[in-house]
Amino acid sequence: MKVIETPDAPKPLGPYSQGIIANGFVFVCGSVGVDPKSGQLVGGGIVEQAKQALDNMKAILQASGSSLEKTVKVTVYLKDMNHGKEMNQVYSTYFPNHKPVRSTVVVGFTREDFLIEVDAIAVQG
Repeated sequence: MKVIETPDAPKPLGPYSQGIIANGFVFVCGSVGVDPKSGQLVGGGIVEQAKQALDNMKAILQASGSSLEKTVKVTVYLKDMNHGKEMNQVYSTYFPNHKPVRSTVVVGFTREDFLIEVDAIAVQG
């Protein structure tokens, strides 16, 4: 296994890695709408947080030698399912042609201000 770490995504807030390469796959941690440079949650609402979360996921994939186009599975965690339509509009700009399988789950977050989290599994290389 190889640990992936990039300054282009937020540093982990706990005892976990941004990503791991194992057996030809990249496993990306849950990415939220935190700006990696400031360490702060981006302002705005679901659109802004979704863009930042997906940018963070993309950065980890790129640091591993993979990409959005090599993603096979994405899980989206939403605080409120009413954000689904807006999230899908943002999500479709990151995956305009390639459509990985996806699950969307409504959850409660440990931080009240988080609206979305995404994780992924991709093919490496």
